[in-house]
Amino acid sequence: MAASHHLLLLVHLILMLSVIAIQTLAAYGCIEVEREALLTFKAGISDGIRHSLSSWDEGQDCCRWRGVVCDNTTTRNILELNLRNPYQDSDNWTDYALSGEINPSLLALNHLTRLDLSNNNFSSINIPEFIASFNNLTHLNLSYSNFGGKIPHQLGNLSKLRSLDLSWSYFIGTIPPQLGNLSSLRYLSLNWAFNDTSTPNADNLEWVSQLASLKYLDLGGTNITNAVNWLHIVNRLQSIRVLLMSYSSLPSIPNSLPYVNFTSLTTLDLSDNWPLNTTLSSWLWNLTNLSYLNLEYCLFRGKIPDALGNLTSLIYLNLGDNNLEGPLPSWLWNLTNLNFLDLSSNSLRGVISEAHFANLTKLNDFLLSSNSLIISVGHNWIPPFQLTTLALGSCRVGPQFPAWLRWQRQINEVDLRNTSITGILPDWLWSLPLQLLDLSYNNITGTLPAHLKSTNIVSLDLKFNNLVGPLPLLPDALLLDLSNNSISGPLPKLLPTSILYLLLSNNLINGSIPSSICELASPEALDLSGNNLSGELPQCWQQGSGLEIIDFSNNNITGEIPSSVGSLTSLLSLDLSNNNFYGELPSELQYCKNLVLLDLGNNNFSGNIPIWIGEELLNLRYLQLRSNMFDGNIPPQLAQLTALQVLDLSSNKLLGSIPHSFGNFTGMISSLVRNEEDNGIFLAGFEVDIFTYKDKLLLVMQGKESKYSEILYLVRTMDLSRNNLSGVIPEEIGALRQLGNLNLAGNHIVGIIPEKIGDMLSLESLDLSSNKLSGAIPQSISKLTFLDHLNLSYNNLSGRIPSGSQLDRLGDPSIYIGNAYLCWPPTSKNCSGDTAARNSTSNYANGSETSMWWLYLGMGVGFVVGFWGVYTVLLFHGTWRYAYFQMIDNFFDNVYVIVAVSMNRLKNKYG
Repeated sequence: MAASHHLLLLVHLILMLSVIAIQTLAAYGCIEVEREALLTFKAGISDGIRHSLSSWDEGQDCCRWRGVVCDNTTTRNILELNLRNPYQDSDNWTDYALSGEINPSLLALNHLTRLDLSNNNFSSINIPEFIASFNNLTHLNLSYSNFGGKIPHQLGNLSKLRSLDLSWSYFIGTIPPQLGNLSSLRYLSLNWAFNDTSTPNADNLEWVSQLASLKYLDLGGTNITNAVNWLHIVNRLQSIRVLLMSYSSLPSIPNSLPYVNFTSLTTLDLSDNWPLNTTLSSWLWNLTNLSYLNLEYCLFRGKIPDALGNLTSLIYLNLGDNNLEGPLPSWLWNLTNLNFLDLSSNSLRGVISEAHFANLTKLNDFLLSSNSLIISVGHNWIPPFQLTTLALGSCRVGPQFPAWLRWQRQINEVDLRNTSITGILPDWLWSLPLQLLDLSYNNITGTLPAHLKSTNIVSLDLKFNNLVGPLPLLPDALLLDLSNNSISGPLPKLLPTSILYLLLSNNLINGSIPSSICELASPEALDLSGNNLSGELPQCWQQGSGLEIIDFSNNNITGEIPSSVGSLTSLLSLDLSNNNFYGELPSELQYCKNLVLLDLGNNNFSGNIPIWIGEELLNLRYLQLRSNMFDGNIPPQLAQLTALQVLDLSSNKLLGSIPHSFGNFTGMISSLVRNEEDNGIFLAGFEVDIFTYKDKLLLVMQGKESKYSEILYLVRTMDLSRNNLSGVIPEEIGALRQLGNLNLAGNHIVGIIPEKIGDMLSLESLDLSSNKLSGAIPQSISKLTFLDHLNLSYNNLSGRIPSGSQLDRLGDPSIYIGNAYLCWPPTSKNCSGDTAARNSTSNYANGSETSMWWLYLGMGVGFVVGFWGVYTVLLFHGTWRYAYFQMIDNFFDNVYVIVAVSMNRLKNKYG
């Protein structure tokens, strides 16, 4: 009994001493060397506007500083340094980020087990190699911090490391195989870790097989195209549970394995590895523990196999954007845990009825868009699930609007575009908690509800329907697309300030554009084209606007372009065509240096084409000024627009000659095509852009006016027709080897057609009609194998028409009409001696300078000999002399009559 009492006292004494020791250590604070190391580290760091290291003060215990974790029980050594920037999701996250240099003073923290510098901004500096000296480190997170250089192979020395995250960095080179030495590693993420993924980021993956303890591996966004045996290596990882390899440039996905060893896998993501063009792999249905399977956008083909039904634990299944076909498998409807199902953008067919949904009580996201499926449920059906996302675009849902949606009280996103819905929308639709609604390409009638502004909609797409009535007050959405309806009335005086994309084109909207359009907080696209808008543009645009697209074309807007448009320095596309604008172009427009498209065609602009277009708007690829009243010479400075692909100055009053510098347009020379990324907005749910905007132009090519949008980036055209241009066709223009359309018709161009025109091998349309060209048609034109439209009519061309496989196929004589001295098919004229003589003269004109000298010399000698021969005879023979001069008189009389009659005919014909 006494012994027990003494033992109890001893325990109490030990506890008291421990508490005293802890309090003493706490009062003393952290270790001095480690505190000094942190202060030295801080001196080389900028901690942003939030001053996240402000608590690091010399007078305080460093164990209480932000992000510092010490051993509070014994040594007071610093164990963790957690300096993660918590503002990653903020638009201005870099304002809160750490930046600067990482001082090696941190080596004094030799008990460090965790180091987290994620979500900061270290401006592509190398990872310090000394980090590999933290022998006790178990967790290292450098993700989202803009590290660059090569991944230090010394990281392979961190033998105790259990978690390594280097994702979303700017590394160069390849993954060091020394990472395979990290035998304790459980978690490894290299997701989008490399700056350049166009070349392989790994020589092989053999080093992965050494990571026997690995449970989580993320190689997404890493080019491992050289790792041909990747699946066999991963199959050796018996402990692996999560495997993420999306956007990894997988060389292939083997259809089978001799054995499946990694059956503990619960999450598999191989999405966006295309084009694999194979059937779904048979080893997949051995992974019976899978709860997450993402095989989106791999271009798998064939039917969905029945054996995939073995994966009864699936919660998430994504087979979207493949080439799968046939009916939906019956096992799909028996998954009693499925929460997310995406089978969109395939070739699936069949009818889905109420019975199919009976067991899918946990379904939350249901995406079947872009298939040949029919959704056939009763009007009074009440579904067993509560969806947040529904995407049935291009399936057959109509003709009635699906009444069962009224029971979906959690639904946020609905895609029912092109689903054959007709009639008026139900009132209860607008009471649902919708944020995204796409009902475009249907036959919906009626008017928009007056209370639309009070909804929570973020994106509303109702384009290509039959809506009528006035525009109501619009909701504070990011995207509003009501284009291609019959909505009438004026624009609201107050527009929603939050709008990013306001698309109201091709309606019946009238009135003027309100000045509130300049008060939008951060607009990116304004498309009001194809309406009945009038008045002038408001002079209210402000500096700092992020507006990128303005399309006010095809209206009745008048006045001059307001100078304040020059404040829109982010502008990429400005289309004011087909209006009633007038005056000269404001010089302030030159400050819109990011312009890619400028279309001012079919207006009443006047004055010279400004030189600054060529000197300042150097990003222009599409320039259209046709059908205005521009005069003066074409500025040769336009040739500085090296990226230009479309140049249309037709139907103006331009004078002078075509600049020789027009052979310098790189965009019409290079075979490289640059497809601009679409301007778009991304919202969660459908995992795709719900809106894209493509530049568009109305161009005249091959005598026809057509709209180009989807393939505009492929178009290369130069149209200078119907002006008052003179001079010759510059030979330099032959360098434009990728030009598809050249139109110089209706000018006063003289001289010959350059031989180098045959070097323009991409020409599909060539129109040189109604000019004053002379000489022969160059034989080189027969090399234009893509030529589909040719017009050389109404010039002064002569000689034999060249032949060739493509020219012979054109075969229309009207393309040569109005050239009196052209011969050979397809005209009806044979090449007579007179024509041959003219052709010969033309050939001399195209010959070398030496040949011309011999011609002149021969003519001189012939003249002297002939003159003296005739003169001697006439001098001494009177009868011959009389007959000779009578012949001369008769000849000139006949010439006079022919000329007089011809002039009279021309006068009658042309007034």
